Amino acid sequence: MDDRYAKYGAATGLIAVILFVVGFIIVTPSPPDVSAPAEEVSSYYADEQDGIRAGLLIISVALFFYLWFLGSLTTTLRVSAGNPRLPTVAFAGGLFGAGLFLVALTAVAAAAFRPDQTTPEITQALNDVALLVAGPAAVGFAALFAATALVILRGDALAEWLGWVAAIAAVGQLLPLGVIFTDDGAFAADGALGLIVPVITFVVAIGALSISIMRLPPEARSLPDRVRGAVTGAASGAAAGAAGRPPRT
Repeated sequence: MDDRYAKYGAATGLIAVILFVVGFIIVTPSPPDVSAPAEEVSSYYADEQDGIRAGLLIISVALFFYLWFLGSLTTTLRVSAGNPRLPTVAFAGGLFGAGLFLVALTAVAAAAFRPDQTTPEITQALNDVALLVAGPAAVGFAALFAATALVILRGDALAEWLGWVAAIAAVGQLLPLGVIFTDDGAFAADGALGLIVPVITFVVAIGALSISIMRLPPEARSLPDRVRGAVTGAASGAAAGAAGRPPRT
């Protein structure tokens, strides 16, 4: 397999991080406080409709690259771990988190679709759905980073420090569970522990994993070549056995 394609796959994580930061932090207008009244939330969606839509578009593209990277990461973990259990947990967690994140994006898109024709209470409810989905989604992302950390720390394909970065990210992803219980303070959806720490640990971990996998030698990054060699060897042995002669060595 051409090593360029494996590197391109690994690079999608870095692209996803860049697009996520641009869409979420730079392009999307600053929202009102989580505890803001319905009228203020409705005015935000009406006044900032174009900026919100632009941010959603960029973040949606970032999600595409994240999903592509998730496949590359899982392949690398399988090569490193030698078994599919933990890499499968990582893949399932990453996919689960992305699915719920998509629900949040859809809720924001619905709130920004025709805010002038929607009552403030409905707009606020859609906004609340987008914020509260962060709690369940956090469980999936925590599983992604926890399984990744275990594979890295148990193996030697990737640097040990990267495993600890993933472990810290796993802990950081659990903090948004607090958004279910409060709309004010550090654990709120716009607080330091409910938003800032999880976002920073997610971005740093995905970016570090992407760069580290890009720098791996081809044999440590690509599973198909190993599988192809094993299949070829098995086929050669079976053909030799059918012909009544010893297999090639």
